[in-house]
Amino acid sequence: MKRHELQVSYLPVGQWRKKLAQHQLPTVVVRQLKAAFVAHRRFLFFVPHIADLAPIAAAIEAQFANEKAVTVYSADPERHVKVQQMRDGQIDFLLTTTILERGVTFPDIDVFVLGADDRVFSTAALVQIAGRVGRSAQAPEGLVQFFVTAKTGTIRRAQQQIEFVNRKAKRLTTQEGT
Repeated sequence: MKRHELQVSYLPVGQWRKKLAQHQLPTVVVRQLKAAFVAHRRFLFFVPHIADLAPIAAAIEAQFANEKAVTVYSADPERHVKVQQMRDGQIDFLLTTTILERGVTFPDIDVFVLGADDRVFSTAALVQIAGRVGRSAQAPEGLVQFFVTAKTGTIRRAQQQIEFVNRKAKRLTTQEGT
């Protein structure tokens, strides 16, 4: 991974809602979360709907007994406190809806989006979500992982826009260095 570049990829997760109905997360999501926890990486974990928060939080806590999933959404009366706790490094990740797609900055984080192919995530929303990563000069890199049932045009367009911004940032960095 190059400086000022986001690593963006998508991974198929099959019918993740069926797995969630069994109080489990898809294996590929579990692997990614485990890697993040082992590496002590902080992250935002986006889900399509508020109704997804509680079952995903329960599945994370069941599969990772030492990790507490902190949820945040638009009508959460404690959302400002939770966001500040994330900023202050008191918590390692937030499980969230699109409420955090813009307007918040956390240094040195990764982003995971479960159900990135859901209609709630437009191309612009996915690009904004990816934009949460690499927001500081000290940590300009990071991982953006879309977990999908199927790769859609929305996801392809988001990846193209993110790659375009990466190329542009790389050119600017190269020009500043000369």
